[in-house]
Formats: sequence, C-alpha cells, structure tokens
Amino acid sequence: MHVALLGSEQDPQIQHVATALSQTATPFYIANTQQFGSAWSISYDPDFDDGLIHFNSPSLCDQPRVTFSNTQAAYWHEYLPGIPLKVPSDNSKNDASADAQTQGDRPHNRESNLLEAAGWIEQERASTLLCWFSYSDIKWVNSIDAVRSHQCKPYQSRIAGKLGAHIPYTFVGNASEVASQFCNNMREVIYKPVRGGRTAQFVNKQPNMRLLLNTLLSERPVTFQKYIAGENVRSYVLGDDVLSVQIDSSELDYRNDDNAGVSVTIIPNEVQRLAIKICQALGMHWCAIDWRKSAKGKYFFLEANPSPYFLKVENDTGLDITEKLVALMVKTS
Repeated sequence: MHVALLGSEQDPQIQHVATALSQTATPFYIANTQQFGSAWSISYDPDFDDGLIHFNSPSLCDQPRVTFSNTQAAYWHEYLPGIPLKVPSDNSKNDASADAQTQGDRPHNRESNLLEAAGWIEQERASTLLCWFSYSDIKWVNSIDAVRSHQCKPYQSRIAGKLGAHIPYTFVGNASEVASQFCNNMREVIYKPVRGGRTAQFVNKQPNMRLLLNTLLSERPVTFQKYIAGENVRSYVLGDDVLSVQIDSSELDYRNDDNAGVSVTIIPNEVQRLAIKICQALGMHWCAIDWRKSAKGKYFFLEANPSPYFLKVENDTGLDITEKLVALMVKTS
C-alpha cells in the first residue's frame, strides 16, 4: 500500500515527509497537480469504482502505476493549478491580426478565446482529479472538503463557535452601511480576505470612512474583525495529540515577520480538548489552529489550516510533528 504526497517534488516539506516515509519502509508517490497530464495521468473506471495513476518518471514512484485502492493514505500539502495557456505577445497579435483579416475574426476575440479555453481546460483537469480526491477508501490527510472549508473562514468560525470556542466580533460581506457601523463600534479593527491567502491589516479609520468602504466593498466582500491584543498561539492537532507553540512578533500578522520567534508552549487542557473537537468537526485528521490569547488568558479561535507548513517550527522547537503525521497516515484503523 502506497502513500500519496500531493505537492511539488521540489518542496522541502514534501521532500521531508518523503524521507520520513522511506525511513519506515513505506512506499509512496509524489503527485504534483501542476504536472498532471505531463509527468503523471489518471484512468478511472466508474463501473469498478477504481482508478490508476500512471507515472512517466521513476523518480515519482517505485512503480509505473498505482491503483486508487492500493493507495492507503494521501498527504495534502499543496494543490497547484496547471500552467495556463500563453496569451499572444505583441508580435503574435500582429500575426493574429493578419490571420483575422483573412479569416473574418477579430484579434481580441482570439485572445479572449485562448483565455476561455485555458479556464475550460483547468476545469476539466480539476473534475478529473476529483475522481481521485473523492475516492473514500483513501485516508485523505486531509480531504478536499476539509481544504474547501478553509477557503471559507466564516464557516470554520461558525463550527468552532458552536463547539464553545471564543470568536472575535466579526463582519463578513459587502454591505457598506453595516460594515461602517461595525467599524465605528470597535476601537481597533482588522480586515482580511474572506477566503484567506493574504495577511491581515489594520483598518485606518478616517472621517470619510463610509465613502472608502463604499469603494472597497463595491469591488469585493471582506472580513472585518475586532482586534484582539495578545499572543499568537498555534496548535498542531494530530489525531488525539496537540502540540502548541507561541509565536512572538511585532507585526500584526506574524507571517509578515521573517524574524518571528517560536517557542513551545502548553495550553490549558480544555483548550486542547476543544482543538481536537474542532479538528474532527471540520473533517480533518490533522490541522494547525491559530489562536489569539488575550491578556486575560482567553483563547480566541482564528482559523484551522488543513495543510499547514510545519517544517520550520519543527526545526526551531524540536517538536516531532513529522513522526506523528507519518503515524496518522500509515496507521491502520
């Protein structure tokens, strides 16, 4: 039985997990979704409810092909979209213009068609990969549903709140009137994307706040949140184990701080139990939960990452996250 590693073969964390699996004599293969169709491919038969992953390079797997059903577990580190089709350069646009005059087509239509084709191809790739991602006999660590839940942070907050977690006062949406009232009612407010992917920033309150919010929210919805002064705590939940670190930084979002300090910390037992419940409720086998610990010792839930980076934390603190992660994948239950 193999373990699948979903991510780039050049990624240090993928390489690290691969080495750890090798040390336990566990066969594995690496599936870089950006190279789906070139370095590896899929064949799936719905009648037999099984499929094959075919490899074009022995560096990715010790066998030329592995069945879905022979994949014991899959470690989801990173999904990389396919390389998009190239939009014509200025020179090619001139060539396209000449062709268009003879073929009765307009140059900008050809460029638009290329972009439309690129989007359609990526959708076809994603739908085919879904045959594999949704194969329930594989122990996905974590599943595509868990990854998607992370793309809607408010959903995670709602689940965590129902389990008893403290949640910072939050506004999500693009209704400028409500957003303006929310910001005016809070002394310090941060804003961040609903989906994530960018770091949090302070809201710079100004007299023309309503006008600024009208402009911002006409472009996209955002998340506004009451700023919680305190310490950054990250808890790695691996099954029934919880390993926590404190991250010291002068930045609002420690991801912007290359000099952030990391140290092992112990969180209260009730917060550990809550972390395990949140992880399980979100359909995850493991995750990294970010907390904000207030000056009064109250832990506020911020998010649960289903595919967190951990290698630097492990190297800086000595916490053996890798051993527990590999055990989750190779453990039979």
